[in-house]
Amino acid sequence: MPRLDAERIELWRQLCTTSTVLQRRIEQALQDEHDMSLAWYDALTAIRNAGGRMRVHELCTALSEIPSSLSRRLDRLEEEGFVSRKSTPMPDDRRAVTVSLTREGRNVWRDATTTYRNVVQTHFARHLTETDILSLHRVWAKLGE
Repeated sequence: MPRLDAERIELWRQLCTTSTVLQRRIEQALQDEHDMSLAWYDALTAIRNAGGRMRVHELCTALSEIPSSLSRRLDRLEEEGFVSRKSTPMPDDRRAVTVSLTREGRNVWRDATTTYRNVVQTHFARHLTETDILSLHRVWAKLGE
């Protein structure tokens, strides 16, 4: 195993800083154009990617969130009319709740996705060569082990 040297520490810091900067740019664009936070967008995306409906505990897992934090976010998304929640008791969990995208939620997600993709393209993707992409895949695979 390589030793933790100054170069690796600096690369770690650059990764964290770059990630934060890019997330802030996405957040700002979503706020400016859709009055939506990145956290809201991520929740809508996870639900949409699950076919438009998923159990709340699955959404917690998908977003790496704690239930109380996600519950407040879902309250706000429901107030805005982007999601609906329904109690769906299951044999293994009588308190299960399913969250679903509403028509308005699908529409706002679609519009926000255009913004999200534009920011990612402008500030990330356009700077990467095919070699960079292969290298990043390799690095992410190693880090995910």
